[in-house]
Amino acid sequence: MSTHRKPADLRTRAIHAGSRLPESSAVPITPAIHAAAVSWFDSADELDAALDGKDFVYTRIRGENPVLLEEAVAALEGAEASAVFGSGMAALRAVFDAQGLAPGDRVVLPADGYGATRALFKRLADQQKVELHPLKLSDPDSVERLVAIRPRLVLAESMTNPLLLVPDLPAIAHAAHAAGAALVVDGTFTSPCLQPTLAQGADYALHSTTKWINGHSDATGGVVSGSHARIDPLRGARVLEGALLGPFEAWLTLRGLRTLPVRMAAHSTHALHVARRLREDGRVARVLYPGLPDHPDHATARKLLHGGYGGMVAFEIGGAGRAESFRFLEALRLCRPAPSLGDVTTLVMHAASASARRLTPEERAAAGIGENLIRVSVGLEDPDDIAEDLLQALQAVARS
Repeated sequence: MSTHRKPADLRTRAIHAGSRLPESSAVPITPAIHAAAVSWFDSADELDAALDGKDFVYTRIRGENPVLLEEAVAALEGAEASAVFGSGMAALRAVFDAQGLAPGDRVVLPADGYGATRALFKRLADQQKVELHPLKLSDPDSVERLVAIRPRLVLAESMTNPLLLVPDLPAIAHAAHAAGAALVVDGTFTSPCLQPTLAQGADYALHSTTKWINGHSDATGGVVSGSHARIDPLRGARVLEGALLGPFEAWLTLRGLRTLPVRMAAHSTHALHVARRLREDGRVARVLYPGLPDHPDHATARKLLHGGYGGMVAFEIGGAGRAESFRFLEALRLCRPAPSLGDVTTLVMHAASASARRLTPEERAAAGIGENLIRVSVGLEDPDDIAEDLLQALQAVARS
């Protein structure tokens, strides 16, 4: 009997040919993009182990590019482990859910923080019958008030969005831990390069990687770092809930992270220059930048931030309301009116209608976010070019 096998059908060859690279000792400078959602194994035992997350088999369980990004972020944070998510909001949700909060438990969050975070926590608190306690954590009496509340979870922002206030994280961490609470710090505005929040007492270091870590506005994502005991449950929940970061987004974010220390140093230098230029202009009622000596939290920022004060600047247009603030945005020529931050391009937004959009008017007033507040994510263009564009837009408003 002949053992000769006929060539595989063209359709079969089209599907299976070119599936494996030849053996090689080459190590690419840039990691490959692993787009396959599913992998297979010659060994059924290895396949079985992979389904428990011990190898790559299905990207909802474990993906090559997200794992590389997690390794890099953990190295920057000085953390045992990191877990990446499809967005910063997904990361926040995962941390909240991991606490196992019961009805009547208390959660502290920034009264002057990101509006979408507050909206998310309101919804989760309503569902779980948890009490929310907004505090302005940069206020001198915030630690005493936190102790009195006795929360189970405390959320702080390393620098508040959009007012750029800087809480004393070590003091907040001490109070939170004394009350038996876990502390999660959203360090998006400062990045791991300027502020090691885990070393300052945080149990979870959280970032929207969409911002400074990626740095190019081309990939949405989030990450949480901490001990294995804190991060492993987040990874387990992610498998079931599917809050995934895709391979291309992880690859782009890792590419951006490579230059994060260099970029943050430049963003900080540029932002300080722009803040000083704005402070000299009589049409500006107030400039908020932690690197300025007259910032209310300048001393705290000097103590907690290393290598710069970040790339965010906020300022108030004297006598302006929403209409004048919108005209300011429309008069920009170089800077881009856009509701994000952390890009190499300077991005400018009206705080009340963007980052604080989900706050009620009463909540915005209590936080001190007025209709004349402008937030600037200072980019890597020439800082005088940035400042001149902002100043000419202010002049355009003054003429109107």
